[in-house]
Amino acid sequence: MTDAYRFDESSTEKAIAYAKIYAGTNYSPAMETVLKVAFSEKRNLPTFRLKSSDTILLSGYMKKWVGAYLAGYNNRPSVRTGNCSGTHPDPMAKTILRARIPGLENNLADKIVAGHSLLMTIENNIGELLEEYLAVKLSPLGWYCCWGSTIDAVDFCKADGSLLQIKTSDNSENSSSSRVRQGTPIEKWFRRFSRRPGVYNWESLNRMLGRPGYVSESDFRAFAEKTIAANPACIYIAANHLLNRP
Repeated sequence: MTDAYRFDESSTEKAIAYAKIYAGTNYSPAMETVLKVAFSEKRNLPTFRLKSSDTILLSGYMKKWVGAYLAGYNNRPSVRTGNCSGTHPDPMAKTILRARIPGLENNLADKIVAGHSLLMTIENNIGELLEEYLAVKLSPLGWYCCWGSTIDAVDFCKADGSLLQIKTSDNSENSSSSRVRQGTPIEKWFRRFSRRPGVYNWESLNRMLGRPGYVSESDFRAFAEKTIAANPACIYIAANHLLNRP
């Protein structure tokens, strides 16, 4: 979030014109809706590390904005290819694990450590799967995904300016989202209660949407399973990963 930018050209129509140029055939009514909402309150535009004290070239800013939107859209789980993590587990984890459970076999300890690293990768993907699931379900209701963080700390918006922020859990809020809500009303929803295993918050979102039973944990799980089955490469697992071995 930033104070309102000063652009060399200040009309939303100009921003739309640039977006159409940079997006080309990828321009869509959904992108236009997000763009109009973003420019209706310029304090909520992404900064792209630009100085708010400077006059910003609208053409250059829109090139970055469209690039961010399309990069986010094209990196959704159903179409992307996951990358190999550059980090490796700390060997001390296995040492401590076997010290705590002395009878643990070495091979099983290796698999536990490798499995933990993989689960961390998978957990990082849950939010992106949730975002894509809701993008599919909410767009017919007029809510469009702000792909690529093209509205600061907002995940979905409507043409009337309504804003929605989603989280996978009630304990995953960040400081950026808090700052935005101090200046702009944003509906906030989280999927699960972190301290109540097996308890989910879908009906809260259904009430917000005015559609009882429209989205659910079982439907989200079915979507995630279908997405991973159709594009398993979205989560990178090396062919020689320990969990692929007998």
